[in-house]
Amino acid sequence: MSATSEPQIESHSSQSPPPIYSEAVEETTIQRTPGPAGNGKIYHDKPGERSIRFSFRPKPRMGNQHQSWFGQMDIKCDDVPLLMREGFYWTTANIIKEEGFVDNISPEQVVNLGNPNNICTVKRYWFLQDLKQPPRWTASLQIHAPNHEVISKIRFENWTTDMIQSAEA
Repeated sequence: MSATSEPQIESHSSQSPPPIYSEAVEETTIQRTPGPAGNGKIYHDKPGERSIRFSFRPKPRMGNQHQSWFGQMDIKCDDVPLLMREGFYWTTANIIKEEGFVDNISPEQVVNLGNPNNICTVKRYWFLQDLKQPPRWTASLQIHAPNHEVISKIRFENWTTDMIQSAEA
């Protein structure tokens, strides 16, 4: 190194935002290998407790008496700060179809939405997993509704971030 040359130092003062999920993960190329029905085994067998919880309502800015269903997503994650820095993204590609199921709520466990005329009697479960290998997170999404007709009309692909009522980590 000559006396006149100085080492070049890269500046990291202006970081670019992370890529949009659809740019980072190409959904059309991801093909999960179908497996046997597991009834949520992939979520329940993952060690650890829930790290993050989201609560969903179809109309979160309205009172419970105006809700036709409610949902809750419990996420198990080994590194919550990393997930929060990188962003938590999910699409229909994250759903493990063989794991999901619908179940009746027993009379002893009937959930009331805050309106005695709108009692939940059925639950639908979806189980999701990170597409990266090894997966960094696994989630259980439970939807509670008054009947099978309501729950059968709920489409995961129609969900938006506006439906989130609360989040805790």
